[in-house]
Amino acid sequence: MSYSVLRLFIVLLMFLSFSAAAQKNVKAKKPVNKPEIDSNSTPEHKKRVAIELYKAELEKDPPIDLNVMSDLLSKGANITDANKQGWTLLHEAAFQGDTALINRCLKGGVPVNAFCITVDSKTTPLYWAMEYNHKDAQQILIQNGGTLGIADGYGTQEYDSGNKYFGNFLNGEKSGQGIFYYRDSSRYEGSWENDGQWGSGVFYWITGDRYEGEVEDNELSGKGILYFANGNRYEGEWKNSLKDGIGHFYWKNGDEYEGHYEKGEQSGEGVFNWASCDRYVGHFEHDKQSGQGSFYFENGDIYHGEWKNDLENGTGTFQWAVGHSYTGGFLNNQLNGHGICYWKSGEKYDGHYENNIRTGQGAYYWTNKDKYIGHFVNNERSGHGSYYYNNGDAYEGEWLHDQKNGEGIFYWKVGDRYEGHFDNDRKNGYGTYTISSKKAKRSISYCKKCKVYKGYWKDGVKSGKGECFMQDGKMVYSGNFEKDKPKDGYPGIH
Repeated sequence: MSYSVLRLFIVLLMFLSFSAAAQKNVKAKKPVNKPEIDSNSTPEHKKRVAIELYKAELEKDPPIDLNVMSDLLSKGANITDANKQGWTLLHEAAFQGDTALINRCLKGGVPVNAFCITVDSKTTPLYWAMEYNHKDAQQILIQNGGTLGIADGYGTQEYDSGNKYFGNFLNGEKSGQGIFYYRDSSRYEGSWENDGQWGSGVFYWITGDRYEGEVEDNELSGKGILYFANGNRYEGEWKNSLKDGIGHFYWKNGDEYEGHYEKGEQSGEGVFNWASCDRYVGHFEHDKQSGQGSFYFENGDIYHGEWKNDLENGTGTFQWAVGHSYTGGFLNNQLNGHGICYWKSGEKYDGHYENNIRTGQGAYYWTNKDKYIGHFVNNERSGHGSYYYNNGDAYEGEWLHDQKNGEGIFYWKVGDRYEGHFDNDRKNGYGTYTISSKKAKRSISYCKKCKVYKGYWKDGVKSGKGECFMQDGKMVYSGNFEKDKPKDGYPGIH
């Protein structure tokens, strides 16, 4: 078997592997207005018209009238011209099996492996000679270096959209290194495989943004760096052209985020460092602090707990740099719900908050061991509550603005008791004062052996109408009092 025959046999095998998927018809051409050659025109005009008619013929669906083409060539048309898809007269000659015209095209400078872009492939003249089984045409093309080609090696491809590709091809597809220019002046420089952007490369967008890194199937995918025109930068993992996986985002102003991304958003565990020196370590959802996390403030304050939409929401602990701390409920960065607050001084509050204010039921403990259990309004004891003094005394009753106001009972450690009305922490209005029966030697002031006083008070002393009784209930005095003393006097006054 001769070398040329063997070569032809190999090429035939290659063809069989491609022909099943190959496009059998070239892309339809748009009809064009056909100019006419005026016999009275100048030679220059005739040549120009011949060139236009030649190109118009190439836009037609094959088969093309080769006699017309030959006539136009004789009148000055360019044999190397091609249509928008790259279809040349050599493609047409191979398509029709015209060996004489094939030789004429080759001698005229038409590339033996010029390729035409069909609907879904890129073909050379040899492809069409083999597609329609023109054996003589095949032999001539092979002898002159023709290949199935389907765009092998370095080449250029232009699209009707205005996009352009300059780079390497393999089996008709963009493969290897290449540059793709988009119509808007953006471009991609990098690796290609199977006609798509695969491997690593660089995107330059018209906005001024730039990406350097891995790509997969025309998408940013893998590891890469995106440089924003505004000075920001992202370094990390990508999927489907979105930040996805572990990444590090740097803002021009000095802020930084390092952590997990999902579908372009901060989601999962991460760390956000502000240029102000504030710092958050914890969980993110949809670019916001959500879930469990810790915030370290520039002034030394610290919050550990739950977040939602960048705000302290849920249960957490806030530690002030000055030494105070709070553990309990939060709503939109404010103390809300039940919580326990410890002051550096040692005081403690265990109760309900609304918008950072003690409101509702709670208990307050002082360092001297005093404590209050009851209702609060605007950080003050207001409503019903009980106050227990460290010396054993106690009060149970109504409060207003941190003072005993309204009806209440005051218990002294020695057993004495006052039950009645208070005003601004003092006995005011009607009330009953009782001396403990266990302390028989003690008496109501200015009334020897008197154990009970029932009557009116002013600023903490008996004032107005009142009555004094002995232990057995016997009345000792009934009348008016002034400055804790009876106006009319009674036994035992000194």
